[in-house]
Amino acid sequence: MNFRPIALTIATALLFVSGPSAMGHPPSDPFDDTVFAPINDERGFNLRLEVAARNLTSPVKGVIAPGQPDLLYVVDQPGKLWAVDLVTGDKSFFLDVGARLVPLGVCGPGTFDERGFLGVAFHPNYMANGLLYTYTSEPVSGPPTFPSTVPAGEIPDHQNVVAEWRVPDPGNPASVVDPASRRELMRVDWPQFNHDGGDLAFGPDRMLYISMGDGGGADDQDGQLFVTAPPHHPTCGEAPQVGHQGDGNAQRLNTPHGKVLRIDVNGRNSANLQYGIPSGNPFVGSSGVVQEIFAFGFRNPYRFSFDTDTGRMLIGDVGQNDIEEVDIVVRGGNYGWNRKEGTLFFHINGNDEGFASRQPDAAVTIPPNLIDPIAQYDTHHEGHSVIGGFVYHGSRFPQLRNRYVFGEYSRLFGFPEGPDDHGRLLYFKPPKKTTKPQLRTIHEFRGFADAMAALGLAPPPHEPEEFAQTMSVLGMAQDTSGEVYVTGNQTGRPSGTGGFVLRIVRGRGP
Repeated sequence: MNFRPIALTIATALLFVSGPSAMGHPPSDPFDDTVFAPINDERGFNLRLEVAARNLTSPVKGVIAPGQPDLLYVVDQPGKLWAVDLVTGDKSFFLDVGARLVPLGVCGPGTFDERGFLGVAFHPNYMANGLLYTYTSEPVSGPPTFPSTVPAGEIPDHQNVVAEWRVPDPGNPASVVDPASRRELMRVDWPQFNHDGGDLAFGPDRMLYISMGDGGGADDQDGQLFVTAPPHHPTCGEAPQVGHQGDGNAQRLNTPHGKVLRIDVNGRNSANLQYGIPSGNPFVGSSGVVQEIFAFGFRNPYRFSFDTDTGRMLIGDVGQNDIEEVDIVVRGGNYGWNRKEGTLFFHINGNDEGFASRQPDAAVTIPPNLIDPIAQYDTHHEGHSVIGGFVYHGSRFPQLRNRYVFGEYSRLFGFPEGPDDHGRLLYFKPPKKTTKPQLRTIHEFRGFADAMAALGLAPPPHEPEEFAQTMSVLGMAQDTSGEVYVTGNQTGRPSGTGGFVLRIVRGRGP
Protein backbone atom coordinates (compact mmCIF):
# COMPACT_ATOMS: atom_id res chain seq x y z
CA MET A 1 0.00 0.00 0.00
CA ASN A 2 1.18 3.53 0.63
CA PHE A 3 3.15 3.64 3.83
CA ARG A 4 6.23 5.79 3.55
CA PRO A 5 9.47 5.75 5.53
CA ILE A 6 9.82 6.83 9.12
CA ALA A 7 8.85 10.46 9.26
CA LEU A 8 7.95 11.96 12.61
CA THR A 9 9.13 9.58 15.30
CA ILE A 10 10.39 6.05 15.19
CA ALA A 11 7.67 5.00 17.64
CA THR A 12 4.84 6.21 15.43
CA ALA A 13 6.34 4.72 12.31
CA LEU A 14 7.03 1.38 13.89
CA LEU A 15 3.53 1.08 15.27
CA PHE A 16 1.95 1.68 11.90
CA VAL A 17 4.80 2.41 9.47
CA SER A 18 2.42 5.18 8.75
CA GLY A 19 1.74 8.23 6.72
CA PRO A 20 3.72 10.15 4.20
CA SER A 21 6.18 12.56 5.66
CA ALA A 22 5.34 16.22 5.67
CA MET A 23 9.04 16.71 4.95
CA GLY A 24 8.74 15.08 1.52
CA HIS A 25 9.02 18.48 -0.23
CA PRO A 26 11.68 21.17 -0.08
CA PRO A 27 10.46 24.05 2.15
CA SER A 28 9.94 26.30 -0.88
CA ASP A 29 7.85 23.81 -2.81
CA PRO A 30 4.37 25.27 -3.42
CA PHE A 31 2.59 21.93 -3.33
CA ASP A 32 2.76 21.81 0.47
CA ASP A 33 -0.04 24.39 0.61
CA THR A 34 -1.81 23.59 -2.65
CA VAL A 35 -4.21 20.75 -3.39
CA PHE A 36 -2.70 19.78 -6.72
CA ALA A 37 -5.33 17.21 -7.72
CA PRO A 38 -8.48 17.61 -5.60
CA ILE A 39 -11.36 15.17 -5.21
CA ASN A 40 -14.83 16.56 -5.96
CA ASP A 41 -16.83 15.89 -2.80
CA GLU A 42 -19.81 18.17 -3.52
CA ARG A 43 -21.57 16.43 -6.43
CA GLY A 44 -21.08 12.80 -5.52
CA PHE A 45 -23.85 10.21 -5.52
CA ASN A 46 -25.46 9.22 -2.23
CA LEU A 47 -24.93 5.62 -1.21
CA ARG A 48 -26.04 3.03 1.29
CA LEU A 49 -24.11 -0.01 2.45
CA GLU A 50 -25.37 -3.54 3.05
CA VAL A 51 -23.42 -6.09 5.05
CA ALA A 52 -22.35 -9.11 3.02
CA ALA A 53 -19.98 -10.54 5.65
CA ARG A 54 -18.66 -9.71 9.12
CA ASN A 55 -16.21 -11.06 11.70
CA LEU A 56 -13.28 -11.21 9.32
CA THR A 57 -9.84 -9.87 10.17
CA SER A 58 -8.31 -7.93 7.31
CA PRO A 59 -10.19 -8.72 4.06
CA VAL A 60 -8.16 -7.37 1.15
CA LYS A 61 -10.04 -8.72 -1.87
CA GLY A 62 -13.15 -10.55 -3.00
CA VAL A 63 -13.47 -12.63 -6.18
CA ILE A 64 -16.04 -14.75 -7.99
CA ALA A 65 -15.27 -18.25 -9.23
CA PRO A 66 -16.60 -19.20 -12.68
CA GLY A 67 -19.84 -21.13 -12.39
CA GLN A 68 -20.61 -20.02 -8.81
CA PRO A 69 -22.54 -16.74 -9.06
CA ASP A 70 -23.82 -16.76 -5.48
CA LEU A 71 -20.44 -17.10 -3.76
CA LEU A 72 -17.86 -14.41 -3.11
CA TYR A 73 -14.43 -15.71 -2.14
CA VAL A 74 -12.83 -13.31 0.32
CA VAL A 75 -9.07 -13.12 0.90
CA ASP A 76 -8.28 -12.47 4.58
CA GLN A 77 -4.73 -11.18 4.95
CA PRO A 78 -3.69 -13.46 7.86
CA GLY A 79 -4.19 -16.46 5.60
CA LYS A 80 -7.77 -17.66 5.25
CA LEU A 81 -9.89 -17.77 2.11
CA TRP A 82 -13.60 -17.63 2.92
CA ALA A 83 -16.55 -18.56 0.72
CA VAL A 84 -19.30 -16.01 1.44
CA ASP A 85 -22.85 -16.85 0.37
CA LEU A 86 -24.20 -13.61 -1.10
CA VAL A 87 -27.79 -14.77 -0.60
CA THR A 88 -27.67 -15.90 3.04
CA GLY A 89 -24.59 -14.06 4.28
CA ASP A 90 -23.12 -17.28 5.64
CA LYS A 91 -19.39 -17.82 5.25
CA SER A 92 -17.43 -21.05 5.23
CA PHE A 93 -13.76 -21.94 5.34
CA PHE A 94 -12.20 -22.78 1.95
CA LEU A 95 -8.39 -22.55 2.27
CA ASP A 96 -5.87 -21.64 4.97
CA VAL A 97 -2.36 -20.58 3.96
CA GLY A 98 -1.60 -18.92 7.31
CA ALA A 99 1.08 -21.44 8.28
CA ARG A 100 3.01 -20.57 5.13
CA LEU A 101 3.14 -16.83 5.77
CA VAL A 102 5.75 -14.68 7.44
CA PRO A 103 4.59 -13.65 10.93
CA LEU A 104 2.38 -10.61 10.40
CA GLY A 105 2.87 -7.35 12.24
CA VAL A 106 6.05 -5.75 10.98
CA CYS A 107 7.07 -4.81 14.53
CA GLY A 108 5.19 -7.49 16.41
CA PRO A 109 1.65 -8.86 16.69
CA GLY A 110 -1.04 -6.23 16.30
CA THR A 111 1.12 -3.80 14.34
CA PHE A 112 0.75 -2.78 10.73
CA ASP A 113 1.86 -4.97 7.82
CA GLU A 114 1.48 -5.09 4.05
CA ARG A 115 2.56 -8.73 3.70
CA GLY A 116 0.34 -11.75 3.99
CA PHE A 117 -2.25 -13.53 1.88
CA LEU A 118 -2.81 -10.86 -0.76
CA GLY A 119 -4.50 -12.30 -3.83
CA VAL A 120 -6.43 -15.15 -5.40
CA ALA A 121 -7.72 -15.97 -8.88
CA PHE A 122 -9.80 -18.89 -10.13
CA HIS A 123 -8.94 -20.60 -13.41
CA PRO A 124 -11.37 -19.79 -16.26
CA ASN A 125 -12.13 -23.54 -16.43
CA TYR A 126 -12.48 -23.84 -12.67
CA MET A 127 -15.67 -25.89 -12.71
CA ALA A 128 -13.88 -28.51 -14.81
CA ASN A 129 -10.35 -28.49 -13.37
CA GLY A 130 -10.82 -27.04 -9.86
CA LEU A 131 -7.70 -24.85 -10.12
CA LEU A 132 -7.06 -21.57 -8.31
CA TYR A 133 -3.98 -19.41 -7.73
CA THR A 134 -2.73 -17.51 -4.69
CA TYR A 135 -0.22 -14.74 -3.94
CA THR A 136 1.40 -15.01 -0.51
CA SER A 137 4.28 -13.46 1.46
CA GLU A 138 6.43 -16.29 2.82
CA PRO A 139 9.73 -16.71 4.68
CA VAL A 140 12.84 -17.09 2.54
CA SER A 141 12.93 -20.83 1.95
CA GLY A 142 13.99 -21.50 -1.61
CA PRO A 143 15.81 -20.13 -4.65
CA PRO A 144 14.06 -17.21 -6.36
CA THR A 145 12.59 -17.66 -9.81
CA PHE A 146 14.25 -14.44 -11.00
CA PRO A 147 17.70 -12.99 -10.18
CA SER A 148 17.48 -11.28 -6.81
CA THR A 149 17.96 -7.53 -6.47
CA VAL A 150 19.06 -8.04 -2.86
CA PRO A 151 22.88 -7.77 -2.67
CA ALA A 152 25.02 -10.74 -1.69
CA GLY A 153 25.35 -10.94 2.06
CA GLU A 154 21.95 -9.34 2.66
CA ILE A 155 18.81 -11.35 3.44
CA PRO A 156 15.50 -10.54 1.73
CA ASP A 157 12.72 -9.50 4.07
CA HIS A 158 10.54 -12.24 2.58
CA GLN A 159 9.59 -13.93 -0.68
CA ASN A 160 6.33 -13.38 -2.53
CA VAL A 161 5.04 -16.62 -3.97
CA VAL A 162 2.46 -17.49 -6.63
CA ALA A 163 1.09 -21.02 -6.25
CA GLU A 164 -1.56 -23.25 -7.80
CA TRP A 165 -4.09 -25.27 -5.79
CA ARG A 166 -6.84 -27.73 -6.67
CA VAL A 167 -10.36 -28.34 -5.37
CA PRO A 168 -11.24 -32.04 -5.85
CA ASP A 169 -14.92 -31.49 -6.68
CA PRO A 170 -15.61 -27.82 -7.51
CA GLY A 171 -19.27 -28.54 -8.21
CA ASN A 172 -19.81 -29.75 -4.65
CA PRO A 173 -20.40 -26.87 -2.19
CA ALA A 174 -18.75 -28.92 0.57
CA SER A 175 -15.54 -29.47 -1.39
CA VAL A 176 -12.59 -27.30 -0.30
CA VAL A 177 -9.00 -26.89 -1.44
CA ASP A 178 -6.78 -29.95 -1.12
CA PRO A 179 -3.72 -28.73 0.87
CA ALA A 180 -1.56 -31.41 -0.75
CA SER A 181 -2.33 -30.11 -4.24
CA ARG A 182 -0.10 -27.03 -3.95
CA ARG A 183 2.22 -26.42 -6.91
CA GLU A 184 4.59 -23.46 -6.81
CA LEU A 185 4.78 -21.31 -9.94
CA MET A 186 7.16 -18.52 -8.94
CA ARG A 187 9.02 -17.15 -5.92
CA VAL A 188 10.40 -13.59 -5.79
CA ASP A 189 12.89 -12.14 -3.29
CA TRP A 190 11.50 -8.99 -1.64
CA PRO A 191 13.90 -6.39 -0.19
CA GLN A 192 11.49 -4.68 2.26
CA PHE A 193 8.18 -5.64 3.85
CA ASN A 194 6.02 -3.29 1.77
CA HIS A 195 4.92 -2.47 -1.79
CA ASP A 196 4.05 -6.10 -2.40
CA GLY A 197 1.37 -5.51 -5.03
CA GLY A 198 -0.17 -8.91 -4.78
CA ASP A 199 -3.19 -8.92 -7.06
CA LEU A 200 -4.04 -11.76 -9.45
CA ALA A 201 -6.68 -11.97 -12.17
CA PHE A 202 -7.30 -13.79 -15.41
CA GLY A 203 -7.79 -11.45 -18.33
CA PRO A 204 -10.20 -11.80 -21.25
CA ASP A 205 -7.35 -13.62 -23.03
CA ARG A 206 -7.40 -16.29 -20.28
CA MET A 207 -3.85 -15.40 -19.25
CA LEU A 208 -2.98 -14.80 -15.58
CA TYR A 209 -1.95 -11.23 -14.75
CA ILE A 210 0.09 -10.55 -11.59
CA SER A 211 0.86 -7.15 -10.04
CA MET A 212 4.16 -6.64 -8.22
CA GLY A 213 5.39 -3.52 -6.45
CA ASP A 214 8.86 -2.00 -6.63
CA GLY A 215 10.29 -4.03 -3.74
CA GLY A 216 9.31 -1.68 -0.93
CA GLY A 217 10.92 0.96 1.18
CA ALA A 218 10.63 4.45 -0.26
CA ASP A 219 11.42 6.20 -3.55
CA ASP A 220 12.58 2.92 -5.19
CA GLN A 221 16.25 3.61 -4.56
CA ASP A 222 19.00 2.35 -2.30
CA GLY A 223 20.17 4.34 0.69
CA GLN A 224 16.90 5.64 2.13
CA LEU A 225 16.47 5.02 5.84
CA PHE A 226 13.63 2.56 6.27
CA VAL A 227 12.11 0.33 8.91
CA THR A 228 13.98 -2.80 9.93
CA ALA A 229 12.31 -5.53 11.90
CA PRO A 230 12.66 -9.12 13.11
CA PRO A 231 13.53 -11.79 12.13
CA HIS A 232 16.49 -10.24 10.31
CA HIS A 233 17.08 -7.58 12.98
CA PRO A 234 16.74 -8.10 16.75
CA THR A 235 14.49 -5.07 17.27
CA CYS A 236 12.52 -2.60 15.21
CA GLY A 237 14.56 0.33 14.01
CA GLU A 238 15.80 1.86 10.79
CA ALA A 239 18.67 1.30 8.41
CA PRO A 240 19.58 2.21 4.81
CA GLN A 241 17.48 0.17 2.41
CA VAL A 242 18.97 -2.04 -0.30
CA GLY A 243 17.65 -4.11 -3.18
CA HIS A 244 16.68 -1.33 -5.60
CA GLN A 245 19.62 -1.54 -8.00
CA GLY A 246 20.83 1.91 -7.04
CA ASP A 247 18.25 4.15 -8.68
CA GLY A 248 15.27 1.89 -8.94
CA ASN A 249 13.67 -1.40 -9.95
CA ALA A 250 10.49 -0.20 -11.63
CA GLN A 251 12.25 1.16 -14.74
CA ARG A 252 14.54 -1.86 -15.12
CA LEU A 253 13.40 -4.82 -17.17
CA ASN A 254 15.72 -7.33 -15.44
CA THR A 255 13.41 -7.69 -12.44
CA PRO A 256 9.69 -8.34 -11.83
CA HIS A 257 9.58 -5.50 -9.26
CA GLY A 258 7.34 -2.61 -10.27
CA LYS A 259 5.67 -4.63 -13.01
CA VAL A 260 2.51 -6.31 -14.19
CA LEU A 261 3.37 -9.85 -15.28
CA ARG A 262 1.42 -12.01 -17.73
CA ILE A 263 1.77 -15.78 -17.75
CA ASP A 264 0.03 -18.84 -19.18
CA VAL A 265 -0.76 -21.24 -16.36
CA ASN A 266 -1.37 -24.01 -18.90
CA GLY A 267 2.09 -23.67 -20.47
CA ARG A 268 5.52 -24.87 -19.37
CA ASN A 269 8.07 -22.81 -21.34
CA SER A 270 9.21 -20.61 -18.45
CA ALA A 271 12.78 -20.94 -17.22
CA ASN A 272 11.59 -23.05 -14.27
CA LEU A 273 9.15 -25.03 -16.46
CA GLN A 274 6.23 -24.29 -14.12
CA TYR A 275 4.16 -22.02 -16.39
CA GLY A 276 4.13 -20.58 -19.88
CA ILE A 277 5.32 -17.23 -21.22
CA PRO A 278 2.82 -15.98 -23.82
CA SER A 279 4.39 -15.25 -27.19
CA GLY A 280 2.56 -11.91 -27.28
CA ASN A 281 4.35 -10.51 -24.23
CA PRO A 282 6.17 -7.32 -25.27
CA PHE A 283 9.71 -8.38 -24.37
CA VAL A 284 9.70 -12.00 -25.49
CA GLY A 285 12.97 -12.77 -27.25
CA SER A 286 14.87 -9.89 -25.66
CA SER A 287 17.99 -10.80 -23.70
CA GLY A 288 18.56 -9.81 -20.10
CA VAL A 289 14.91 -9.03 -19.41
CA VAL A 290 12.08 -10.71 -17.52
CA GLN A 291 9.99 -11.98 -20.39
CA GLU A 292 6.93 -12.34 -18.19
CA ILE A 293 6.62 -8.52 -18.08
CA PHE A 294 3.45 -7.09 -19.62
CA ALA A 295 3.81 -3.47 -18.39
CA PHE A 296 6.20 -1.62 -16.07
CA GLY A 297 6.96 1.58 -14.19
CA PHE A 298 4.68 0.97 -11.17
CA ARG A 299 5.32 1.77 -7.52
CA ASN A 300 2.74 -0.40 -5.77
CA PRO A 301 0.01 -1.64 -8.14
CA TYR A 302 -1.97 -3.03 -5.24
CA ARG A 303 -5.35 -3.82 -6.88
CA PHE A 304 -6.47 -4.08 -10.51
CA SER A 305 -9.43 -5.35 -12.51
CA PHE A 306 -10.68 -5.92 -16.03
CA ASP A 307 -13.77 -4.05 -17.19
CA THR A 308 -16.23 -6.82 -18.01
CA ASP A 309 -17.68 -4.70 -20.83
CA THR A 310 -14.59 -3.33 -22.61
CA GLY A 311 -11.94 -5.79 -21.41
CA ARG A 312 -9.66 -2.91 -20.40
CA MET A 313 -7.37 -3.35 -17.43
CA LEU A 314 -7.54 -0.58 -14.80
CA ILE A 315 -5.07 -0.45 -11.95
CA GLY A 316 -4.67 1.64 -8.82
CA ASP A 317 -0.99 2.52 -8.34
CA VAL A 318 -0.21 3.77 -4.84
CA GLY A 319 1.91 6.92 -4.79
CA GLN A 320 4.86 8.11 -2.74
CA ASN A 321 4.33 11.56 -1.27
CA ASP A 322 2.14 13.40 -3.76
CA ILE A 323 -0.10 11.51 -6.21
CA GLU A 324 -2.43 8.51 -6.07
CA GLU A 325 -3.25 7.34 -9.58
CA VAL A 326 -5.46 5.07 -11.67
CA ASP A 327 -4.07 3.81 -14.98
CA ILE A 328 -5.36 1.96 -18.01
CA VAL A 329 -2.74 -0.73 -18.56
CA VAL A 330 -1.65 -1.58 -22.09
CA ARG A 331 0.87 -4.05 -23.47
CA GLY A 332 4.42 -2.75 -23.09
CA GLY A 333 3.33 0.45 -21.35
CA ASN A 334 5.72 2.37 -19.11
CA TYR A 335 3.82 4.14 -16.32
CA GLY A 336 6.70 6.28 -15.18
CA TRP A 337 7.70 5.41 -11.63
CA ASN A 338 10.23 6.47 -10.30
CA ARG A 339 10.75 9.15 -12.93
CA LYS A 340 7.18 10.38 -12.57
CA GLU A 341 4.50 10.29 -9.89
CA GLY A 342 1.17 10.72 -11.65
CA THR A 343 1.49 13.62 -14.09
CA LEU A 344 4.27 15.19 -12.00
CA PHE A 345 7.98 14.50 -12.31
CA PHE A 346 9.58 12.68 -9.39
CA HIS A 347 12.90 13.86 -7.95
CA ILE A 348 14.85 11.08 -6.26
CA ASN A 349 16.74 13.61 -4.08
CA GLY A 350 19.69 11.45 -3.02
CA ASN A 351 19.28 9.74 0.33
CA ASP A 352 16.76 12.35 1.43
CA GLU A 353 13.06 11.86 0.77
CA GLY A 354 12.05 12.34 -2.83
CA PHE A 355 9.48 14.85 -4.00
CA ALA A 356 7.39 15.62 -7.06
CA SER A 357 7.44 18.73 -9.21
CA ARG A 358 6.06 20.07 -12.46
CA GLN A 359 9.64 20.24 -13.74
CA PRO A 360 11.73 17.13 -14.46
CA ASP A 361 14.82 16.23 -12.48
CA ALA A 362 17.74 17.45 -14.57
CA ALA A 363 19.98 14.79 -13.05
CA VAL A 364 18.09 11.85 -14.57
CA THR A 365 16.99 10.82 -18.04
CA ILE A 366 13.24 10.76 -18.57
CA PRO A 367 12.30 7.79 -20.78
CA PRO A 368 10.16 8.55 -23.83
CA ASN A 369 6.48 7.67 -24.19
CA LEU A 370 5.62 7.50 -20.51
CA ILE A 371 1.91 6.88 -19.94
CA ASP A 372 0.12 9.24 -17.55
CA PRO A 373 -2.84 8.18 -15.41
CA ILE A 374 -6.46 8.63 -16.41
CA ALA A 375 -7.28 9.89 -12.91
CA GLN A 376 -5.26 11.08 -9.94
CA TYR A 377 -5.61 12.81 -6.61
CA ASP A 378 -3.37 14.57 -4.13
CA THR A 379 -1.80 12.25 -1.57
CA HIS A 380 -0.55 15.11 0.53
CA HIS A 381 -4.03 16.54 1.16
CA GLU A 382 -6.72 14.13 -0.02
CA GLY A 383 -5.80 10.64 1.05
CA HIS A 384 -3.26 7.99 1.75
CA SER A 385 -3.37 4.99 -0.60
CA VAL A 386 -5.53 4.34 -3.64
CA ILE A 387 -7.40 1.01 -3.60
CA GLY A 388 -8.14 -0.08 -7.16
CA GLY A 389 -11.72 -1.13 -7.89
CA PHE A 390 -14.15 -2.08 -10.65
CA VAL A 391 -16.27 -0.55 -13.39
CA TYR A 392 -19.86 -0.80 -12.16
CA HIS A 393 -22.25 -2.80 -14.36
CA GLY A 394 -24.93 -3.64 -11.80
CA SER A 395 -28.62 -2.73 -11.57
CA ARG A 396 -29.04 -1.55 -7.95
CA PHE A 397 -27.35 1.82 -8.54
CA PRO A 398 -28.39 2.93 -12.06
CA GLN A 399 -26.60 6.32 -11.94
CA LEU A 400 -23.35 4.50 -11.28
CA ARG A 401 -23.32 2.37 -14.44
CA ASN A 402 -20.07 2.46 -16.40
CA ARG A 403 -18.33 4.39 -13.60
CA TYR A 404 -15.11 3.12 -12.08
CA VAL A 405 -15.69 2.61 -8.34
CA PHE A 406 -12.62 2.49 -6.12
CA GLY A 407 -11.40 3.31 -2.64
CA GLU A 408 -9.00 5.30 -0.51
CA TYR A 409 -7.41 3.57 2.47
CA SER A 410 -7.76 6.47 4.90
CA ARG A 411 -8.57 10.11 4.51
CA LEU A 412 -6.19 12.03 6.74
CA PHE A 413 -2.58 12.53 5.79
CA GLY A 414 -1.15 11.41 9.11
CA PHE A 415 -3.17 8.21 9.63
CA PRO A 416 -4.28 7.28 12.21
CA GLU A 417 -5.99 10.41 13.49
CA GLY A 418 -9.08 9.22 15.36
CA PRO A 419 -12.64 8.17 14.54
CA ASP A 420 -13.08 10.70 11.73
CA ASP A 421 -10.18 9.21 9.82
CA HIS A 422 -12.17 6.72 7.78
CA GLY A 423 -11.48 5.51 4.28
CA ARG A 424 -13.28 6.97 1.29
CA LEU A 425 -15.25 5.56 -1.63
CA LEU A 426 -14.70 7.30 -4.95
CA TYR A 427 -15.71 7.04 -8.59
CA PHE A 428 -15.19 8.54 -12.03
CA LYS A 429 -16.29 7.87 -15.58
CA PRO A 430 -13.47 6.23 -17.58
CA PRO A 431 -12.56 7.73 -20.95
CA LYS A 432 -13.77 6.12 -24.14
CA LYS A 433 -10.37 6.41 -25.78
CA THR A 434 -7.12 5.18 -24.27
CA THR A 435 -4.65 7.30 -26.22
CA LYS A 436 -3.77 10.44 -24.23
CA PRO A 437 -7.18 10.85 -22.56
CA GLN A 438 -7.92 13.89 -20.44
CA LEU A 439 -7.72 13.39 -16.70
CA ARG A 440 -11.08 12.38 -15.30
CA THR A 441 -12.81 14.20 -12.43
CA ILE A 442 -12.93 12.04 -9.31
CA HIS A 443 -16.07 12.24 -7.17
CA GLU A 444 -16.55 11.10 -3.60
CA PHE A 445 -19.68 9.19 -2.64
CA ARG A 446 -21.79 11.07 -0.12
CA GLY A 447 -23.07 9.38 3.00
CA PHE A 448 -20.23 6.88 3.49
CA ALA A 449 -19.62 7.75 7.15
CA ASP A 450 -23.35 7.89 7.90
CA ALA A 451 -23.89 4.54 6.19
CA MET A 452 -21.20 2.95 8.33
CA ALA A 453 -22.68 4.47 11.47
CA ALA A 454 -26.08 3.06 10.52
CA LEU A 455 -24.52 -0.39 10.42
CA GLY A 456 -23.01 0.05 13.87
CA LEU A 457 -19.47 0.23 12.58
CA ALA A 458 -18.07 2.33 15.42
CA PRO A 459 -14.40 2.18 16.43
CA PRO A 460 -13.57 -0.82 18.63
CA PRO A 461 -13.90 0.14 22.33
CA HIS A 462 -10.44 -1.18 23.23
CA GLU A 463 -8.68 1.03 20.69
CA PRO A 464 -6.98 4.17 22.02
CA GLU A 465 -8.74 7.20 20.54
CA GLU A 466 -5.70 8.25 18.58
CA PHE A 467 -5.59 4.85 16.87
CA ALA A 468 -9.31 4.38 16.27
CA GLN A 469 -11.08 4.98 13.00
CA THR A 470 -14.39 4.06 11.50
CA MET A 471 -13.10 2.04 8.57
CA SER A 472 -9.98 1.37 6.57
CA VAL A 473 -10.75 0.53 2.95
CA LEU A 474 -8.57 -2.48 2.13
CA GLY A 475 -10.02 -3.88 -1.08
CA MET A 476 -12.92 -4.16 -3.49
CA ALA A 477 -14.96 -6.91 -5.12
CA GLN A 478 -17.48 -7.39 -7.92
CA ASP A 479 -20.06 -10.14 -8.34
CA THR A 480 -21.37 -11.68 -11.55
CA SER A 481 -24.26 -9.19 -11.62
CA GLY A 482 -21.82 -6.29 -11.77
CA GLU A 483 -22.52 -5.09 -8.23
CA VAL A 484 -19.50 -3.71 -6.36
CA TYR A 485 -18.41 -4.36 -2.77
CA VAL A 486 -15.89 -2.75 -0.44
CA THR A 487 -13.78 -4.74 2.01
CA GLY A 488 -12.09 -3.32 5.09
CA ASN A 489 -11.73 -3.27 8.84
CA GLN A 490 -11.74 -0.85 11.75
CA THR A 491 -8.02 -0.62 12.47
CA GLY A 492 -6.07 -0.90 9.22
CA ARG A 493 -4.04 -3.75 10.70
CA PRO A 494 -4.08 -7.54 10.07
CA SER A 495 -5.47 -8.41 13.49
CA GLY A 496 -8.76 -8.61 15.35
CA THR A 497 -12.22 -9.57 14.12
CA GLY A 498 -13.52 -6.22 12.87
CA GLY A 499 -13.23 -6.98 9.17
CA PHE A 500 -16.24 -6.93 6.86
CA VAL A 501 -17.51 -6.91 3.29
CA LEU A 502 -20.12 -4.28 2.34
CA ARG A 503 -22.29 -4.06 -0.76
CA ILE A 504 -22.60 -0.58 -2.30
CA VAL A 505 -26.20 0.34 -3.17
CA ARG A 506 -28.04 3.51 -4.11
CA GLY A 507 -28.82 5.93 -1.31
CA ARG A 508 -31.63 8.42 -1.00
CA GLY A 509 -31.51 11.70 -2.85
CA PRO A 510 -29.64 12.62 -6.03
